[in-house]
Amino acid sequence: MKIFITGTDTGIGKTYISSLLLKKWNAQGLKTIGLKPVAAGCEWIEEHYINRDAYTLQKMASICLNYAQVNPYCFKLPVSPHIAAQKEGLRLTIEDICTHIHTISQINHERMIIEGVGGLMVPLNKKELQLDLIKALNFPVIFVVGLKLGCLNHTLLSMELLKTYQIPLKGWLINHIDPSMACVSENVATLKQYLKEAPYLGYLPFNPNL
Repeated sequence: MKIFITGTDTGIGKTYISSLLLKKWNAQGLKTIGLKPVAAGCEWIEEHYINRDAYTLQKMASICLNYAQVNPYCFKLPVSPHIAAQKEGLRLTIEDICTHIHTISQINHERMIIEGVGGLMVPLNKKELQLDLIKALNFPVIFVVGLKLGCLNHTLLSMELLKTYQIPLKGWLINHIDPSMACVSENVATLKQYLKEAPYLGYLPFNPNL
């Protein structure tokens, strides 16, 4: 089984959710792989640029891959990946990303997480969006709602796009990321009301350690 993890925005807990899934599957004795094909915002550590989220997935998976296998497109600047790539004289393409993912898929495994970068409409180049990548892969999506002001609009727009593009939805969940958000229960109820036909995977309370 392969699952693509996406959500309302950047910084909303996609890596946290991915790690929880990998940990759960590892405990079941399953062979797991965690990929973050594209990452923008990296640090120089031990003579290599790495992204903390991708590094987390590398360490959480039960199958040992090298960093470049987990995160082949690692850009320094924490900006939209098409701009980050351009600054480094590179061009991202869906074809290249898909080729890499399918190559890794040949490794014997039972569960694979592919974590996206930002939200659905993040540009990968001047013509292709992350949404196009998800459509090309056609893996079921788990959608993470980062519970904060504005998430209702972002969530409902994103869900309409997934439906329009006929992308299979494994389910959606809520990750409470803003402890000062007003009317939390009302916002959760609104999301459940509008998404009542979509599989609901649960609510994760605010975690100050993230």
